[in-house]
Amino acid sequence: MSRPWAAAAFAAALGMPLSVSAGSHRADVALVLAIDVSGSVDENRFKLQREGIAAALESEEVVAAVLSGVNQAIEIAVIEWAEEQRVLVPWIVLRGRDDLEALATHLRGAGRSWVHTMTDPGGGISAAAQLFAAEPLVGLRRVIDVSGDGRQNAGEVATADARDAAVSDGITVNGLPIASEREPGIEDWYQANVVGGPGAFLVAADGYDAFAAAFRRKLTLEIAGMTPGRTLPQTSRNIERLDRRVCDKERQAPKACPRDASKRTATTASP
Repeated sequence: MSRPWAAAAFAAALGMPLSVSAGSHRADVALVLAIDVSGSVDENRFKLQREGIAAALESEEVVAAVLSGVNQAIEIAVIEWAEEQRVLVPWIVLRGRDDLEALATHLRGAGRSWVHTMTDPGGGISAAAQLFAAEPLVGLRRVIDVSGDGRQNAGEVATADARDAAVSDGITVNGLPIASEREPGIEDWYQANVVGGPGAFLVAADGYDAFAAAFRRKLTLEIAGMTPGRTLPQTSRNIERLDRRVCDKERQAPKACPRDASKRTATTASP
């Protein structure tokens, strides 16, 4: 099944609209959740992780962040990664509580992706970055949210190189390392190899029992266009990229796109 048809089928199954009316081509953020399901994530940890993600989507903080956005719309895709990657949820547009709750319910019932046991966050970032070519709306910000509990021990592309390639395409990569005795220093490793791009930040979880709270905080900040302690600025380079993508989405001729992005003003969302 092709990606557009797969996304449409998924949206229909949840009763959520994938397409939007003319003039509604923007989302406050296009966000890919890239979730570690390697061998270190045993069944108990997997349940804590999946339930933490679902609970965050249903939380009042996340609902408020979506509804306070300029467009009151976000788009999310979910991939699970280990040695390989699998798209668990193709792009879906979320406009409020009902949509968020429907996605949470779907995640609770979805099976785990079995993509071998080694750990390749670089492959996860690369796979996530490729999804942005098919986003249904134009995201004012493009973000990959990487969570995991281990360093890279497999894969052809170094994690830092995959991160740098995504950043060069205007994508921000945030990190949620999950601390454990097996991987001392994982927070520092994520900071050095995973996190990058405009406004990138890291929120660490002190073990899987703390994952739900850390993920809820991180997701709320990402949707609201904030980092811990501040609102994200829009640089003129990012605004110009946004202008170009809006033109492409609306099928306008390239000459119709604004050429002086520095004169444009972008509004960031706040919770």
